[in-house]
Amino acid sequence: MNIVRTASLVVMLATVTSVSSFSFAQIGDIPKGQDHPLIQRFQGSRMTGYLQTEWTEAAIPQAKVAKLDGMKTAEWKLLEGKETRLHYLSPVGKTTLEVHRNYRDALLKAGMQVSVTCDQKCEDLYRAWRDQAKPFERQFKWDNGHHNGFSHYDAIDNQEGRLIVGSFPANGRVPKTHVLVYNSLAFGGGKKVDPMVSTFIQIIEEKSQPTGQVNVNAEALKQSLDNIGHVSLYGLMFDTGKTELKAESQPQLSELANALKVQSNLNIIVVGHTDNIGNIDGNLSLSQARAQSIVQALIQAGVDKRRLIAKGVANFAPIATNKTEEGRAMNRRVEIVVQ
Repeated sequence: MNIVRTASLVVMLATVTSVSSFSFAQIGDIPKGQDHPLIQRFQGSRMTGYLQTEWTEAAIPQAKVAKLDGMKTAEWKLLEGKETRLHYLSPVGKTTLEVHRNYRDALLKAGMQVSVTCDQKCEDLYRAWRDQAKPFERQFKWDNGHHNGFSHYDAIDNQEGRLIVGSFPANGRVPKTHVLVYNSLAFGGGKKVDPMVSTFIQIIEEKSQPTGQVNVNAEALKQSLDNIGHVSLYGLMFDTGKTELKAESQPQLSELANALKVQSNLNIIVVGHTDNIGNIDGNLSLSQARAQSIVQALIQAGVDKRRLIAKGVANFAPIATNKTEEGRAMNRRVEIVVQ
């Protein structure tokens, strides 16, 4: 197994001994399925399951394997980010040991930091993961084709289970990435078929929840300001550590300007909020500069500057915990307050 590391991803190229399973390879992959650029399949394998979700919450083992009531288990961690799930069947005649060792060796050589490893009889651990994750059979686009009597491709928790879990640290523009690989002996129709190895791969690329996808219109702004005297806006967006409004902020900015033009006697305070990342002084300066950027944009949109005050309060007024990325995303906001 050769490994090629680039600045943006780790590429694993299988160079194991070729096999004489031409008819198996001819069947082809599940429609629209594609290998993840991080890790290529064991040579000659066929993709039978594929799912990619741009942003979701996913469970992954994070601690040393232990036994509970005679069954293997591990601690679990919920991660947020882009998730890819892949399922392969190896060529006939390969063993779980050979396939698992090839994946394991390639991942280790590429620098993966291992958090969980299980080399024998890992079916209990895999089932525990499956119970923690979203309903497994609902996640894949399964191939309903047949090969050599094998048609039930989601029965991948059978005998000779082998598992490895780990992560690659963030590198430049590449986020921290978690990988789970589970190999087992494939069965079909309730009986053993010619030996094929089932490989399930889960890849989670950590990233923040996408925000700014919902704008508050002028009428809703007016109602909130009339009824409770303030409103939080997430459609006014900035790059990390920056004070210039992003172009995607224009729709929300226009709605805010329209609401102020309709209510010509309404004076507001534009309050900038941050999460708790960084020091207080830096966050105070950042939140103040961002609030001032919004005030300046409203002035350019035709709002009288005498009606506007900019105020930055850093992370002094959180509305959610700063211990999670979801909470920090909620705290990074702009609040409009009636003077």
